[in-house]
Amino acid sequence: MKASESRFYAVAENSSLRPDQQLAGKIFLGKKGYSATFKSTSALSPRLSQPYLLVRTSLPEALVWNDRLNFKPNQEGETLELRVICPEADRIKKQKEDKLVAWLDRLTGSEEDLVMALADEAGIKGLREEDIGTFCQLRPPQLLPLAMNLEKEGQIYILSFSPLFILSQRSFSFLVKKIYDYIESYHRKRPQEQGVPLKKIQDRFSLPRQILLLALKRLAKDGQVILTKDLAALSSFETRVSSEEAEVMKAVENLLRQEKFSLASFDELAQKFKIHPSRLNTLLDLLLRQKKIVKSQEGFWIHSDWLNSLKTQLSELKARGRRDLTVGEFKRLTGLSRKYAIPLLEFLDELGLTRRIGNKRLIL
Repeated sequence: MKASESRFYAVAENSSLRPDQQLAGKIFLGKKGYSATFKSTSALSPRLSQPYLLVRTSLPEALVWNDRLNFKPNQEGETLELRVICPEADRIKKQKEDKLVAWLDRLTGSEEDLVMALADEAGIKGLREEDIGTFCQLRPPQLLPLAMNLEKEGQIYILSFSPLFILSQRSFSFLVKKIYDYIESYHRKRPQEQGVPLKKIQDRFSLPRQILLLALKRLAKDGQVILTKDLAALSSFETRVSSEEAEVMKAVENLLRQEKFSLASFDELAQKFKIHPSRLNTLLDLLLRQKKIVKSQEGFWIHSDWLNSLKTQLSELKARGRRDLTVGEFKRLTGLSRKYAIPLLEFLDELGLTRRIGNKRLIL
């Protein structure tokens, strides 16, 4: 097998080397030696009280974390026993040496320490099983219980068990704040919009969808964000509307108050109030968020005041011992024709206020 050039970080386990020390010699795999050089870091490891070694060589096989190698200097001296700490030096971004040493220190501990270090390094994109497998010898039967223990300790989130996919708590907290700040900034720049499309957030952070939803659900659970089907908005945010649009909102409210029940289509409302459909949709959603109107699955709207009055009437009937209603009785109760009474009863079924049994509705 042809040897390939490699650079890796290691630590000498049987010798104390000086900072900035350089040596040339051979690394041995079995009985065969391969030319190699190393330079020790100028900063000592606080954990090990010695420097790390940046090794350059050409080997016929890839190394992994915790591999043991022997290094024999060309000059006279003892053979060094090296332990591989980071098998791919090129994966480490250029940084100040104290930060480099601090990072390598995290890799010298237990297998749990290693996984946590890799998870933090992976950041908000998460750490996948295949990435762990190329770095060390840990395989799924060892990784799964290790990851479950880390999750139990609150250090990671397991996004997928097979294949394993994890996100560190530190990265998650960072992401949640960044998403919050992005939504806040979006509101400032586009106050007339209802919120940020989820796709924009996903594109902005280049995230797997499951990580995005995990972060958004945390913000929603904490009461900081309101989520709809495809939008996210801060709970404190109010869409900015013009004075003309505010009048349209009042007119829609008044219409629903007066008619009590409207089967007017979205297009009919847009035509009636002479407003662009996309903006009408924003205004209706605002009224929904403000809980001034309610929308059924069939797409019609009811004013919340009238719906609450209807709930009260049904509760009073139930309190007087009335358990069910016919369509005719419901028409008399609401003053609606059959054309409107039937879809309204179906909406009450959606809300769990009534349940259809044959030709009657059971009051729940």
